[in-house]
Order: sequence, then structure tokens, then C-alpha cells
Amino acid sequence: MTDTITQLMIDKTDLGRAVTQAVPRHRPLADGEAALAIETFALTANNITYAAYGDAMRYWEFFPSRHDGFGMMPVWGFATVTQSRVDGLAEGTRLYGYYPMAEELIVRPVHVTERGFFDGSPHRQALPTPYNQYSRATEALGYSPDLADHQMLMRPLFFTSWMLADFLIDNAHFGARQLILSSAPSKTAYGCAFALQQAGVRLIGLTSPSNKDTVEGLGLYDAVLAYDEVDKIDATTPSAYLDFSGRGALAEAIHGHLGSELVHHASVGSASTTDTDAVSDQLEPKPTLFFAPNQIRKRVGDWGSETLYARYAEAERAFLERVSDTNDPWMQVEVHHGLDAAASVIRDLVDHGGSARAGHVVRMG
Repeated sequence: MTDTITQLMIDKTDLGRAVTQAVPRHRPLADGEAALAIETFALTANNITYAAYGDAMRYWEFFPSRHDGFGMMPVWGFATVTQSRVDGLAEGTRLYGYYPMAEELIVRPVHVTERGFFDGSPHRQALPTPYNQYSRATEALGYSPDLADHQMLMRPLFFTSWMLADFLIDNAHFGARQLILSSAPSKTAYGCAFALQQAGVRLIGLTSPSNKDTVEGLGLYDAVLAYDEVDKIDATTPSAYLDFSGRGALAEAIHGHLGSELVHHASVGSASTTDTDAVSDQLEPKPTLFFAPNQIRKRVGDWGSETLYARYAEAERAFLERVSDTNDPWMQVEVHHGLDAAASVIRDLVDHGGSARAGHVVRMG
């Protein structure tokens, strides 16, 4: 074992610039600490979206950087416990959760159960609880070995998608009878459309002209329109706008066309990392940021955590089976090796946005 570990850091002024850094390995472990060797993680445009919000969403606080101006971009993936000084957490345990792009993470597990644990490290106590949870990778808890890469890629996105769909259903769609989804081919958008298929509302997908055939091929939307076809939306029907693109001009066009029939505007993400086309907060109805942990907390209160996660696991399994269908897959997994390769993927995602059909998986070691 070396005295250092390698980690990948992101330049906050240029999110596409990622550099490796060697830092001292944290040893010996204190009582209550465990070392996790990070094995594999997923990279999607969603990582770039969150990084673009940066400090506003406390994104850089999960894994503090030791270098000014740089941040540690969190990713979802799998790791294995290599050393443990924690009762109930054995070496060799495989875990799914939120990790830095690095060779190792030191955690302070609390509330250790057969499901997993929460990282009780002091700097994470004020951060959203769902991101501090580490789940044991067992089939009893929804882990699917045959779908592991798809699960790693899609679970964070589909969990957001599913919770957004649940939020809309929970609020009777705010009175809307049609839902308009921008960036319709994005993984989070079509995951939401999948979860809303039986909700009894009309789904309209908006995308670029070059992507119309791809989106129509998903079979999820009742209508697919190009961004310059907003005027074809029925303006006499109460509508909600689910904004996955963060494009200000598009939002203004939708608000202008629908007027008082637009009953809700949910801001879910942004495909842009600049402020040149930001959505104005002066629009009415005012764009409201959808934050999945808020709906998770509500449903834990309504249903209890066991019921919530059982319902989610059933929905996720159905979604992943469709995404990975060998006869007509919605996503192709692209495997990369090492942190230098991860840096190249990040540069491409920032510069070009990435293909909705591609899922990037990075293997360490």
C-alpha cells in the first residue's frame, strides 16, 4: 500500500478542466472509521449540471478539496470496504453510494444496519441526508448484478425522475392536463416520462430537430416537438412545464405562448453551464427548483422508508430492464479506465453535452 492516493479535481472556473492530484493516505484509521476503495463510478451530463450550480447547492462540500479554486466532483458508484474499525461493517463489504473521483474515501459510518449506513463525518452533517447514505450491494436491497452498470448510471437520475413524477402526482399535477418536458431525450426527462406513463396526463417532449426521431422512438411521449414548434402546443389546456434544459429563451417562449394556462414551472436541471441564457425568475408562474430530497422526506413521513424504497425498487427494475433491453436498448454503456480517462469524458460532457444514448462508466485500478 502506497502512502498516497490519487484524486481528480475540477477547476471551478472551467468545469471541463480536470487535474489529478496525489494526497497523503489517511492512516491509521481511528475508531469508528472505515476505508473504502472506489472501484467504479458513472459519469453523465447530470454531474455537469450539478457542478454548474456549484456552491449554490453546496455541491463542493461533500468532499472538500485541499486546493483553492478546485472542487471534488461527486459521482455515484461502487466501492469495497478495505479496512474497518466499525462494528457491523466488515471488510469486503461492497457499497453503492456517493463518492469523490478518487482511489479511496474515508467515512465515519453511523446508524449501521443490514441496509447500510450513513456517513457521519462532521462536514457532511448539514448536507442532504440521501447523499450521505451508503447501501450494501445485495440483491435483497435491489442490487442487480446483471444490471449493475445501468443501475449505477441511472439510479441517481431515475430516483430524481421518479420523485419528480411522484411530486406531480402528489400535487394532482397542479391542475395541469398536459406536461411539457424540455430536453426530452435526456435521461432524467425520459425517466420522468416513463414514471408518468400511467398518470393520465398528456406528455409533450421538446427537443432539437435532429433528435426528434430519437425521442419519438422512445415511445414515451404523446407528442414530440422541436424547440421552434412551441406554438403548436395547445394553449387552451392547463399545462405544467418541466424544465430540464435551463434555456431562458425557451422558457420565455413557453410562458408567452401558454399565458395563464401555464400553472406550474418546475426547474429540474440545466444543460448549460453559462449564464448567457439563464431562465429569468421574473416569469409567472415563478420557476420553482425541484429538489428531490424534499419529496423524499415527505414520502418517508407519509409511507415510511421501507415502503418508499420498496416502491422505488419495483419501478427502477422495470425501468432498467427497458433501458437495457438487448433488442432495443435506450442506452449504450461505454467503459473507460482510470482517472485520466474520466477527465477526458468530463471535458467532452462540458463541451458537447454528451449523447442521451451513451452512459459512461469509469473503472478504477
